[in-house]
Amino acid sequence: MQRTIALTLDPNPGVVRTVQTFNEVTNFFLGIGFANNTHSTKLLQKLGYEEARKRWPALQSSLVQGARDCAKEMLKREKGKRLPVKKPNSSARFNQRTFKAYLDSGVLSLSTVEGRQKVPLRIPPYFHRYSHGEVVSLRVRCDHGVLRADLIVDLPDTALPSLSKESTVVGVDRGIINIAVTSRNDFFHSRDLRRVRGRNRHLRARLQAVGTRSAKRRLQRLSGRERRFQADVNHCIAKEVVSRPFDVLALEDLHIGMDKKSGRRFNRKLGGWAYAQLESFLKYKCEEVGRRIVLVPPEYTSKDCSRCGARGVRKGSEFVCHSCGSSLNADLNAARNIAYRGMSLIGRPHVNGPIVAGNEMWDGNQVDPSYKPPVLTGGN
Repeated sequence: MQRTIALTLDPNPGVVRTVQTFNEVTNFFLGIGFANNTHSTKLLQKLGYEEARKRWPALQSSLVQGARDCAKEMLKREKGKRLPVKKPNSSARFNQRTFKAYLDSGVLSLSTVEGRQKVPLRIPPYFHRYSHGEVVSLRVRCDHGVLRADLIVDLPDTALPSLSKESTVVGVDRGIINIAVTSRNDFFHSRDLRRVRGRNRHLRARLQAVGTRSAKRRLQRLSGRERRFQADVNHCIAKEVVSRPFDVLALEDLHIGMDKKSGRRFNRKLGGWAYAQLESFLKYKCEEVGRRIVLVPPEYTSKDCSRCGARGVRKGSEFVCHSCGSSLNADLNAARNIAYRGMSLIGRPHVNGPIVAGNEMWDGNQVDPSYKPPVLTGGN
Protein backbone atom coordinates (compact mmCIF):
# COMPACT_ATOMS: atom_id res chain seq x y z
CA MET A 1 0.00 0.00 0.00
CA GLN A 2 1.07 3.59 -0.61
CA ARG A 3 0.78 6.64 1.61
CA THR A 4 1.55 10.32 1.00
CA ILE A 5 3.71 12.46 3.29
CA ALA A 6 2.81 16.15 2.88
CA LEU A 7 5.72 18.52 3.54
CA THR A 8 6.60 22.20 3.35
CA LEU A 9 10.06 22.96 1.93
CA ASP A 10 12.29 25.93 2.63
CA PRO A 11 12.26 28.73 0.01
CA ASN A 12 14.48 27.75 -2.91
CA PRO A 13 14.52 29.76 -6.18
CA GLY A 14 16.13 26.87 -8.06
CA VAL A 15 13.34 24.46 -7.15
CA VAL A 16 10.69 27.07 -8.04
CA ARG A 17 12.28 27.62 -11.45
CA THR A 18 12.41 23.85 -11.98
CA VAL A 19 8.68 23.52 -11.25
CA GLN A 20 7.84 26.37 -13.62
CA THR A 21 10.12 25.00 -16.37
CA PHE A 22 8.57 21.53 -15.98
CA ASN A 23 5.11 23.02 -16.53
CA GLU A 24 6.33 25.00 -19.56
CA VAL A 25 7.59 21.78 -21.13
CA THR A 26 4.29 20.07 -20.29
CA ASN A 27 2.36 22.83 -22.11
CA PHE A 28 4.76 22.42 -25.06
CA PHE A 29 3.90 18.72 -25.34
CA LEU A 30 0.22 19.50 -24.82
CA GLY A 31 0.26 21.82 -27.83
CA ILE A 32 1.98 19.20 -29.98
CA GLY A 33 -0.43 16.45 -28.96
CA PHE A 34 -3.53 18.58 -29.47
CA ALA A 35 -2.35 19.80 -32.88
CA ASN A 36 -1.73 16.22 -34.01
CA ASN A 37 -4.82 14.79 -32.23
CA THR A 38 -2.80 12.20 -30.33
CA HIS A 39 -1.93 11.19 -26.80
CA SER A 40 0.53 8.48 -27.81
CA THR A 41 3.69 8.52 -25.71
CA LYS A 42 5.75 7.24 -28.64
CA LEU A 43 4.46 9.93 -31.01
CA LEU A 44 4.88 12.73 -28.48
CA GLN A 45 8.47 11.57 -27.90
CA LYS A 46 9.15 11.56 -31.66
CA LEU A 47 7.59 14.95 -32.34
CA GLY A 48 8.73 16.99 -29.37
CA TYR A 49 11.54 15.49 -27.30
CA GLU A 50 14.50 16.82 -29.27
CA GLU A 51 12.94 20.26 -29.60
CA ALA A 52 12.20 20.37 -25.86
CA ARG A 53 15.81 19.44 -25.04
CA LYS A 54 17.06 22.28 -27.25
CA ARG A 55 14.67 24.89 -25.84
CA TRP A 56 15.10 23.89 -22.18
CA PRO A 57 18.62 22.42 -21.92
CA ALA A 58 18.84 23.03 -18.16
CA LEU A 59 15.97 20.65 -17.42
CA GLN A 60 17.15 17.10 -16.78
CA SER A 61 16.13 14.57 -19.44
CA SER A 62 14.07 12.44 -17.01
CA LEU A 63 12.09 15.53 -16.04
CA VAL A 64 11.43 16.25 -19.73
CA GLN A 65 10.09 12.71 -20.10
CA GLY A 66 8.02 13.20 -16.97
CA ALA A 67 6.51 16.35 -18.51
CA ARG A 68 5.77 14.35 -21.67
CA ASP A 69 3.99 11.65 -19.65
CA CYS A 70 2.00 14.28 -17.73
CA ALA A 71 0.90 15.87 -21.03
CA LYS A 72 -0.07 12.45 -22.37
CA GLU A 73 -2.35 11.78 -19.39
CA MET A 74 -3.99 15.22 -19.63
CA LEU A 75 -4.63 14.78 -23.37
CA LYS A 76 -6.06 11.33 -22.82
CA ARG A 77 -8.38 12.67 -20.14
CA GLU A 78 -9.79 15.38 -22.45
CA LYS A 79 -10.21 12.94 -25.40
CA GLY A 80 -9.21 15.64 -27.90
CA LYS A 81 -12.20 17.87 -27.10
CA ARG A 82 -10.17 20.81 -25.80
CA LEU A 83 -6.57 21.86 -25.17
CA PRO A 84 -5.71 21.47 -21.48
CA VAL A 85 -3.29 23.95 -19.88
CA LYS A 86 -0.85 23.31 -17.03
CA LYS A 87 -0.60 26.19 -14.57
CA PRO A 88 2.91 27.61 -14.03
CA ASN A 89 3.10 26.70 -10.33
CA SER A 90 1.22 23.40 -10.41
CA SER A 91 2.91 20.20 -9.32
CA ALA A 92 5.97 18.77 -11.06
CA ARG A 93 6.76 15.05 -10.90
CA PHE A 94 10.12 13.66 -9.84
CA ASN A 95 10.99 10.02 -10.32
CA GLN A 96 13.74 7.94 -8.72
CA ARG A 97 16.30 9.26 -11.24
CA THR A 98 15.69 12.89 -10.30
CA PHE A 99 15.40 12.79 -6.51
CA LYS A 100 16.54 10.92 -3.44
CA ALA A 101 14.93 11.28 -0.03
CA TYR A 102 16.98 10.55 3.08
CA LEU A 103 14.29 10.34 5.73
CA ASP A 104 16.68 9.48 8.57
CA SER A 105 19.04 12.41 8.01
CA GLY A 106 16.30 14.82 6.85
CA VAL A 107 17.74 15.68 3.42
CA LEU A 108 16.03 15.77 0.01
CA SER A 109 18.31 15.69 -3.04
CA LEU A 110 16.71 17.12 -6.19
CA SER A 111 17.68 17.61 -9.83
CA THR A 112 16.96 21.27 -10.64
CA VAL A 113 17.70 23.65 -13.51
CA GLU A 114 20.64 24.85 -11.40
CA GLY A 115 22.07 21.36 -10.89
CA ARG A 116 21.65 18.85 -8.12
CA GLN A 117 20.63 20.50 -4.85
CA LYS A 118 20.07 19.33 -1.30
CA VAL A 119 16.98 20.67 0.46
CA PRO A 120 16.29 20.29 4.20
CA LEU A 121 13.54 17.78 4.89
CA ARG A 122 11.41 18.18 8.01
CA ILE A 123 8.78 15.48 8.48
CA PRO A 124 5.83 16.33 10.77
CA PRO A 125 5.40 13.99 13.76
CA TYR A 126 2.16 12.56 12.33
CA PHE A 127 4.05 11.07 9.34
CA HIS A 128 6.84 9.46 11.36
CA ARG A 129 4.93 6.15 11.23
CA TYR A 130 5.60 6.07 7.46
CA SER A 131 9.34 6.72 7.74
CA HIS A 132 10.19 3.01 7.45
CA GLY A 133 8.70 2.81 3.96
CA GLU A 134 10.37 3.22 0.58
CA VAL A 135 9.92 6.61 -1.10
CA VAL A 136 9.01 5.89 -4.73
CA SER A 137 7.83 9.24 -6.10
CA LEU A 138 7.72 12.97 -5.39
CA ARG A 139 5.50 15.87 -6.40
CA VAL A 140 6.55 19.50 -5.82
CA ARG A 141 4.37 22.57 -6.36
CA CYS A 142 4.54 26.27 -5.52
CA ASP A 143 1.41 27.22 -3.58
CA HIS A 144 1.17 31.02 -3.24
CA GLY A 145 4.92 31.35 -2.88
CA VAL A 146 5.27 28.34 -0.55
CA LEU A 147 6.95 25.17 -1.75
CA ARG A 148 4.83 22.09 -1.05
CA ALA A 149 6.08 18.55 -1.51
CA ASP A 150 4.25 15.22 -1.48
CA LEU A 151 6.40 12.14 -0.85
CA ILE A 152 4.72 8.92 -1.99
CA VAL A 153 5.84 6.10 0.28
CA ASP A 154 5.44 2.40 -0.47
CA LEU A 155 4.61 0.45 2.71
CA PRO A 156 4.33 -3.31 3.21
CA ASP A 157 0.75 -4.57 3.16
CA THR A 158 -0.87 -5.21 6.51
CA ALA A 159 -1.79 -8.84 7.12
CA LEU A 160 -5.56 -9.17 6.89
CA PRO A 161 -7.45 -11.67 9.06
CA SER A 162 -9.01 -14.69 7.43
CA LEU A 163 -12.77 -14.55 6.99
CA SER A 164 -15.18 -17.03 8.51
CA LYS A 165 -18.82 -17.24 9.54
CA GLU A 166 -17.82 -16.06 13.02
CA SER A 167 -16.36 -12.77 11.69
CA THR A 168 -18.00 -9.63 13.03
CA VAL A 169 -19.62 -7.68 10.19
CA VAL A 170 -20.76 -4.05 10.39
CA GLY A 171 -22.84 -2.51 7.60
CA VAL A 172 -22.66 1.17 6.67
CA ASP A 173 -25.36 2.97 4.71
CA ARG A 174 -24.30 6.23 3.06
CA GLY A 175 -26.78 9.01 2.37
CA ILE A 176 -27.29 12.74 1.89
CA ILE A 177 -29.20 13.60 5.08
CA ASN A 178 -27.29 11.09 7.19
CA ILE A 179 -23.79 10.85 5.75
CA ALA A 180 -23.31 7.43 7.32
CA VAL A 181 -25.41 5.07 9.46
CA THR A 182 -23.97 1.84 10.84
CA SER A 183 -25.85 -1.33 11.66
CA ARG A 184 -24.94 -0.73 15.32
CA ASN A 185 -27.20 2.35 15.53
CA ASP A 186 -24.44 4.93 14.94
CA PHE A 187 -25.75 7.99 13.07
CA PHE A 188 -23.51 10.62 11.44
CA HIS A 189 -25.73 13.48 10.27
CA SER A 190 -24.93 16.17 7.68
CA ARG A 191 -26.43 19.16 9.53
CA ASP A 192 -23.19 21.14 9.74
CA LEU A 193 -22.21 20.24 6.19
CA ARG A 194 -25.55 21.35 4.76
CA ARG A 195 -25.32 24.59 6.72
CA VAL A 196 -21.87 25.34 5.27
CA ARG A 197 -22.99 24.46 1.75
CA GLY A 198 -26.05 26.70 1.98
CA ARG A 199 -24.02 29.63 3.31
CA ASN A 200 -21.35 29.25 0.62
CA ARG A 201 -23.94 28.92 -2.15
CA HIS A 202 -25.66 32.13 -1.00
CA LEU A 203 -22.33 33.96 -0.71
CA ARG A 204 -21.16 32.82 -4.16
CA ALA A 205 -24.41 33.96 -5.76
CA ARG A 206 -24.09 37.44 -4.21
CA LEU A 207 -20.43 37.83 -5.22
CA GLN A 208 -21.08 36.63 -8.77
CA ALA A 209 -23.94 39.11 -9.08
CA VAL A 210 -21.64 41.99 -8.04
CA GLY A 211 -18.92 41.01 -10.52
CA THR A 212 -16.29 43.49 -9.32
CA ARG A 213 -12.58 42.77 -9.07
CA SER A 214 -12.69 42.55 -5.29
CA ALA A 215 -15.67 40.17 -5.53
CA LYS A 216 -13.70 37.91 -7.89
CA ARG A 217 -10.73 37.96 -5.52
CA ARG A 218 -13.08 36.98 -2.72
CA LEU A 219 -14.48 34.14 -4.84
CA GLN A 220 -10.96 32.92 -5.51
CA ARG A 221 -10.19 32.85 -1.79
CA LEU A 222 -13.42 30.92 -1.16
CA SER A 223 -12.65 28.31 -3.83
CA GLY A 224 -11.95 24.93 -2.35
CA ARG A 225 -13.12 25.83 1.16
CA GLU A 226 -16.27 23.72 0.94
CA ARG A 227 -14.34 20.85 -0.64
CA ARG A 228 -11.79 20.88 2.19
CA PHE A 229 -14.55 21.01 4.80
CA GLN A 230 -16.27 18.03 3.15
CA ALA A 231 -13.01 16.06 3.16
CA ASP A 232 -12.48 16.85 6.86
CA VAL A 233 -16.00 15.66 7.72
CA ASN A 234 -15.49 12.41 5.80
CA HIS A 235 -12.12 11.86 7.45
CA CYS A 236 -13.65 12.27 10.91
CA ILE A 237 -16.54 9.91 10.11
CA ALA A 238 -14.22 7.27 8.63
CA LYS A 239 -11.92 7.49 11.64
CA GLU A 240 -14.85 7.08 14.04
CA VAL A 241 -16.28 4.10 12.14
CA VAL A 242 -12.95 2.29 11.88
CA SER A 243 -12.27 2.79 15.59
CA ARG A 244 -15.19 0.45 16.44
CA PRO A 245 -14.52 -3.27 17.01
CA PHE A 246 -15.32 -5.38 13.93
CA ASP A 247 -13.66 -7.69 11.42
CA VAL A 248 -15.41 -6.79 8.17
CA LEU A 249 -17.01 -3.58 6.96
CA ALA A 250 -19.81 -3.96 4.40
CA LEU A 251 -20.60 -1.13 1.97
CA GLU A 252 -22.92 -0.73 -0.98
CA ASP A 253 -21.26 -0.83 -4.40
CA LEU A 254 -22.63 2.57 -5.46
CA HIS A 255 -22.34 4.07 -8.94
CA ILE A 256 -24.70 7.07 -9.08
CA GLY A 257 -25.04 9.68 -11.82
CA MET A 258 -27.24 12.72 -12.26
CA ASP A 259 -30.62 12.39 -13.96
CA LYS A 260 -32.37 15.18 -15.85
CA LYS A 261 -35.75 13.89 -14.71
CA SER A 262 -34.85 14.36 -11.04
CA GLY A 263 -34.78 18.12 -11.27
CA ARG A 264 -32.13 20.77 -10.70
CA ARG A 265 -32.54 20.97 -6.93
CA PHE A 266 -32.13 17.25 -6.34
CA ASN A 267 -29.21 16.99 -8.77
CA ARG A 268 -27.48 19.81 -6.93
CA LYS A 269 -27.72 17.81 -3.72
CA LEU A 270 -26.61 14.68 -5.54
CA GLY A 271 -23.61 16.48 -7.03
CA GLY A 272 -22.43 17.51 -3.59
CA TRP A 273 -22.72 13.98 -2.18
CA ALA A 274 -19.15 12.72 -1.67
CA TYR A 275 -20.04 9.05 -1.15
CA ALA A 276 -17.06 7.82 -3.19
CA GLN A 277 -14.63 9.91 -1.13
CA LEU A 278 -16.00 8.45 2.10
CA GLU A 279 -15.61 4.96 0.64
CA SER A 280 -11.97 5.62 -0.28
CA PHE A 281 -11.24 6.98 3.22
CA LEU A 282 -12.85 3.93 4.83
CA LYS A 283 -10.87 1.61 2.59
CA TYR A 284 -7.44 2.98 3.37
CA LYS A 285 -8.15 3.43 7.08
CA CYS A 286 -9.39 -0.18 7.31
CA GLU A 287 -6.32 -1.30 5.41
CA GLU A 288 -4.05 0.38 7.95
CA VAL A 289 -5.58 -1.44 10.92
CA GLY A 290 -5.95 -4.82 9.20
CA ARG A 291 -9.71 -4.82 8.55
CA ARG A 292 -11.48 -6.04 5.45
CA ILE A 293 -14.11 -4.30 3.31
CA VAL A 294 -16.71 -6.08 1.17
CA LEU A 295 -18.97 -4.42 -1.41
CA VAL A 296 -22.54 -5.68 -1.68
CA PRO A 297 -25.26 -5.05 -4.30
CA PRO A 298 -27.24 -1.91 -3.43
CA GLU A 299 -30.60 -2.99 -4.88
CA TYR A 300 -33.54 -2.76 -2.44
CA THR A 301 -31.40 -2.32 0.70
CA SER A 302 -33.76 0.49 1.76
CA LYS A 303 -36.96 -1.35 0.81
CA ASP A 304 -36.39 -4.85 2.18
CA CYS A 305 -37.22 -5.48 5.83
CA SER A 306 -34.15 -6.29 7.91
CA ARG A 307 -36.31 -8.33 10.29
CA CYS A 308 -38.34 -10.65 8.05
CA GLY A 309 -36.94 -10.02 4.56
CA ALA A 310 -40.23 -8.87 3.01
CA ARG A 311 -40.55 -5.88 0.69
CA GLY A 312 -41.72 -2.92 2.75
CA VAL A 313 -42.48 0.76 2.23
CA ARG A 314 -40.17 3.70 2.84
CA LYS A 315 -41.77 7.03 3.67
CA GLY A 316 -39.11 9.69 4.06
CA SER A 317 -36.84 8.66 6.90
CA GLU A 318 -39.15 5.88 8.16
CA PHE A 319 -39.40 2.30 6.97
CA VAL A 320 -42.58 0.29 7.57
CA CYS A 321 -43.00 -3.42 6.93
CA HIS A 322 -46.62 -4.52 6.47
CA SER A 323 -45.66 -8.18 6.73
CA CYS A 324 -44.22 -8.27 10.27
CA GLY A 325 -45.32 -4.80 11.41
CA SER A 326 -41.82 -3.52 12.22
CA SER A 327 -41.07 0.17 11.91
CA LEU A 328 -37.66 1.80 12.20
CA ASN A 329 -35.38 4.38 10.64
CA ALA A 330 -34.95 3.70 6.93
CA ASP A 331 -31.20 4.30 6.95
CA LEU A 332 -30.73 1.98 9.92
CA ASN A 333 -32.82 -0.67 8.17
CA ALA A 334 -30.62 -0.31 5.07
CA ALA A 335 -27.42 -0.56 7.15
CA ARG A 336 -28.61 -3.83 8.69
CA ASN A 337 -29.52 -5.23 5.28
CA ILE A 338 -26.04 -4.30 4.04
CA ALA A 339 -24.52 -6.13 7.02
CA TYR A 340 -26.64 -9.23 6.29
CA ARG A 341 -25.53 -9.22 2.65
CA GLY A 342 -21.93 -8.86 3.78
CA MET A 343 -22.40 -11.91 6.02
CA SER A 344 -23.81 -13.87 3.10
CA LEU A 345 -20.73 -13.06 1.01
CA ILE A 346 -18.44 -14.28 3.79
CA GLY A 347 -20.41 -17.47 4.38
CA ARG A 348 -20.84 -18.26 0.69
CA PRO A 349 -19.54 -21.77 -0.18
CA HIS A 350 -16.69 -22.33 -2.62
CA VAL A 351 -17.51 -22.70 -6.30
CA ASN A 352 -16.30 -26.29 -6.29
CA GLY A 353 -18.63 -27.26 -3.46
CA PRO A 354 -21.79 -29.35 -3.85
CA ILE A 355 -24.99 -27.70 -5.09
CA VAL A 356 -27.85 -28.33 -2.68
CA ALA A 357 -31.30 -27.21 -3.76
CA GLY A 358 -34.60 -27.46 -1.92
CA ASN A 359 -37.80 -28.95 -3.26
CA GLU A 360 -39.60 -25.59 -3.34
CA MET A 361 -38.70 -22.34 -5.08
CA TRP A 362 -39.73 -19.13 -3.32
CA ASP A 363 -40.87 -16.09 -5.20
CA GLY A 364 -38.85 -12.95 -4.45
CA ASN A 365 -41.98 -11.16 -3.24
CA GLN A 366 -42.94 -13.94 -0.84
CA VAL A 367 -41.53 -14.53 2.61
CA ASP A 368 -40.47 -17.89 3.96
CA PRO A 369 -42.30 -18.32 7.31
CA SER A 370 -39.25 -20.10 8.74
CA TYR A 371 -36.89 -17.29 7.66
CA LYS A 372 -34.80 -15.87 10.49
CA PRO A 373 -32.22 -13.21 9.64
CA PRO A 374 -28.71 -13.64 11.03
CA VAL A 375 -27.90 -11.81 14.23
CA LEU A 376 -25.20 -9.16 14.06
CA THR A 377 -22.37 -10.05 16.39
CA GLY A 378 -22.15 -7.30 18.98
CA GLY A 379 -24.93 -5.29 17.30
CA ASN A 380 -28.40 -4.27 18.34
